Amino acid sequence: MVEQRREPVIGTDDAVGIWICVTIGAIVPIYNASQSQSRKTMKLMQKIKVSAPARLHLGFVGLLDQSASRYGAVGLAIDHPAIVLEADRDTAWKTSGLAQEKVRRYVNNLSTSLALKQAVQINVVDDIPEHVGLGSGTQLAMSVASACTLLNDTRLSPARLSGLLGRGGRSGIGTAAFAQGGFLVDCNAKSAVEARAIAARVEFPARCRIVLVFDDSYQGIHDESETIAFENLGAFTPELSSTLHSILLDQVLPSLEQHDITHFGRGISSIQKKVGDFFSAVQGGRFLSPQVAEILDYAERNNAVGIGQSSWGPTGFIIVENETGAFNMKSNIQKRITGTGVRLQICRPRNTGATIDIVDCDVEPQAALSSEAN
Repeated sequence: MVEQRREPVIGTDDAVGIWICVTIGAIVPIYNASQSQSRKTMKLMQKIKVSAPARLHLGFVGLLDQSASRYGAVGLAIDHPAIVLEADRDTAWKTSGLAQEKVRRYVNNLSTSLALKQAVQINVVDDIPEHVGLGSGTQLAMSVASACTLLNDTRLSPARLSGLLGRGGRSGIGTAAFAQGGFLVDCNAKSAVEARAIAARVEFPARCRIVLVFDDSYQGIHDESETIAFENLGAFTPELSSTLHSILLDQVLPSLEQHDITHFGRGISSIQKKVGDFFSAVQGGRFLSPQVAEILDYAERNNAVGIGQSSWGPTGFIIVENETGAFNMKSNIQKRITGTGVRLQICRPRNTGATIDIVDCDVEPQAALSSEAN
């Protein structure tokens, strides 16, 4: 049996942390409030496993609007797909498995900027598809950073780790999804490099399901093309920002807090349509993929709670009330798919952030903690 406790294990300056589990021995309270005890326990770690959730970026409500916009973006952590990596202390820095080039880049950055002395071997065993709108870059970066720092007996806040690896410039949703999960609203900022704090976090109803709609024939705008796209688009007008804020504050957040998923979903769909139209000049339409757009239109007319495109897409999402509704929706859509490259996947909302399993320690953790307590 494994105990899971919510503690600020990455950073002492944040009010949020990540879940820590133990997969060896009996139930063990790995992290207590005592920082010294936490640090001693970290020194016992030899091998850990990090699992980080994908996120849906549900749209902006403010975009570099220096006058009227208090809030920036909204998003939701989901359980799959996910980054899963294993990390061991080693005599040299090594990478294996998936996404090795990116992992090496993150490792080189961290080891240099933090002067990490303990080498780590990292094996990525599962990942999130790149450039499809699910936040793969931030989740991989945060997972690698967490593994390297924890195995070097170092505690840094999620915001610090994210900044070190150049993540979270336009949105803090990915970093917050890693740290705490749930439905998230971040703050707007006056520039594309200003850090985004989280303005609101709400638990998402566990009964709900999300049907993801992939189109493998498209990739979302990314890297330099993304920078150019934002420069060409500019900021939201005060009128658009005001409308989006009203939907968020008067409909989306109150409905979610009351578990009124129907009105919540309608609000998200409204935000998606308005933001999608704003971005249509650079992505060719309200939604990037015509096939995804057609499926989302069908879903909205057939009992979907809410629909939209995550980030730059092409992945679409369909929010439904429960698992039965998700299976029915998926089955009905599959009968209508005529093109190639379209895939469907059912996932759950995730109200916790990343998990770290300690799978190998120098000594039995319980004995170490008992000794320190004495």
